[in-house]
Amino acid sequence: MSVPSLAAAFAGGLLSFLSPCVLPLVPIYLSFVSGESAREIAGGRVPKALLASRTIFFVAGFSAVFVLLALLVGSGARLLGAGVVVSRVAGIVVLVLAANVVLDFIPFLRATRVNTAVAPKGIPGPARAALLGMAFAAGWTPCVGPILSSILLLAGTQADPARAASLLAAYSIGLALPFLLASLFLDRSRALLSFFQRHSRATKIASAALLALVGALMLTGGLTGFASGALRAGYALADLAETGPAWIRPFAGLLSRWLSFSGA
Repeated sequence: MSVPSLAAAFAGGLLSFLSPCVLPLVPIYLSFVSGESAREIAGGRVPKALLASRTIFFVAGFSAVFVLLALLVGSGARLLGAGVVVSRVAGIVVLVLAANVVLDFIPFLRATRVNTAVAPKGIPGPARAALLGMAFAAGWTPCVGPILSSILLLAGTQADPARAASLLAAYSIGLALPFLLASLFLDRSRALLSFFQRHSRATKIASAALLALVGALMLTGGLTGFASGALRAGYALADLAETGPAWIRPFAGLLSRWLSFSGA
């Protein structure tokens, strides 16, 4: 799995969190997962340990769904064969999704289907938070849908369930980290959250640019070139780790193993 693919998936997760469909609703999501009112959370009257622990189960819930989807997509691609044609078609679809982030011309991506009824209040807190995370993943809110769909399409070109899962794991981490930080530092992060809310248009444009870059690389085969470059750099660093100056050998060896794994 190439570093650029994982980085793009991680950035997609961050941009999904900053989207106008998720960012303004963060206090409400935290209220759902903790069982406390948004007013009490905003006022700092909910213990941070409780809020953070429930948020961990929440992000684990949606991460599990995303990774499962990736495994299914990767398994299907392995059966069908993810060749050049599949990659090119997927690249075109991702470019269309990139345009939709700004222009919003695909009707079914506007529908929000998150249903909190899947986790009634009688269920214990952690389990309820995890079920809500799964509902969040299944809902695919309007702004998250194009980014998530694009990462799934990129995963589908891998023809390897493990690589597909690693992409969605990176996406999940990018989406989960801000949720966890918000649960711990919501009182300190209001100014930052407000800043991104005021500049939601810029977030949309950045999301569209990221997807357009991924789509263009899929269409032209550029992602394969990145992976090949990572392997070549890994081999060069491996030689440096054996023949270079003593002070640089440990660093070269570490970078070599990382790049060789990333380009695998």
